[in-house]
Amino acid sequence: MRTRTVWGATGAALLAAGALAQSVAARRDRRRFPPPGVLVDVGGGRRLHLSVMGEPTGGPTVVLETGLGSMSSNWGWVRRDLATSGQVVSYDRAGLGWSDPDDRPPDAARSAADLHTALHAAGIAPPYVLAGHSYGGLVVRMFADRYRAEVAGLVLVDASHPDQWTHIPASLGGRTVAAANLVNAALARFGLLHVLHVEKSLIAGLPPREYAELRAFLARPRAWSTGARVLAAWRRYSRDQVNAARPLGDLPLVVISVGEQDRYAAVLTALQTAQATLSTNSRHVTVPDATHYTLVSEERHATFVAGAVRAVLRSVATGQPVATA
Repeated sequence: MRTRTVWGATGAALLAAGALAQSVAARRDRRRFPPPGVLVDVGGGRRLHLSVMGEPTGGPTVVLETGLGSMSSNWGWVRRDLATSGQVVSYDRAGLGWSDPDDRPPDAARSAADLHTALHAAGIAPPYVLAGHSYGGLVVRMFADRYRAEVAGLVLVDASHPDQWTHIPASLGGRTVAAANLVNAALARFGLLHVLHVEKSLIAGLPPREYAELRAFLARPRAWSTGARVLAAWRRYSRDQVNAARPLGDLPLVVISVGEQDRYAAVLTALQTAQATLSTNSRHVTVPDATHYTLVSEERHATFVAGAVRAVLRSVATGQPVATA
């Protein structure tokens, strides 16, 4: 009994020390990484962080939408590439990166409305070509549905399908993924994610500055707890919202898939193929040696993503069917 008490007290002391160290590290990281963009008022006392790069050309502005619990830094290579030929906006959804949290359910429609408000408040006028990675694909599809007159084209970057969890029974409707996010949030509170290097496989290959920003952010609980909330809202609201969206007609669309899938490759490939039917003016391309994460985090794959965005921009400019190299 005494041994158990000693071990319990030791464990509690170690956790307390880890929590203190994490608090100190978080404060240090906030000083090291101030917002690189602008904080835009979207109402209700909340601000969203927008990073605007490149110069307007008279054509559409490119808007980049991140994955589940990620942030604008994850677009490091893609936005640098696109900024050489036009204006590109990457941003952080509510509760992610440098953006303020929102107590309301973070469903796809609400995120699309936030983005729309932020773009107009920042003076970034339509039309827009939107690219959504992973869960971000649901948000850009809702944006295109709600603000169709302002959208010139879409790029779905290994984007989530609204029904994907129903095709993966082991996910229990996304609940197992949400639970994993909550576990990571708990580990982050005690400074354990840095020790376990959980984030490395998610962001490997990014430019040094963006890598450091994202690593610091993913070491804190907020990214993971927000991701769990997004998954709950996906199950309750976002799935139905996106499935009720109107057809895209002939809106220029590129769907990008990856050739390296850890699990459920056949299911995910079929769902990607289905997304290419959303528009009558679409192309579906696969990057054979890319994974879901390296598609945007590694420069060689990010160049391909930027090229797909430019293919949509060319289709918009010429009125010709979208074509990729």
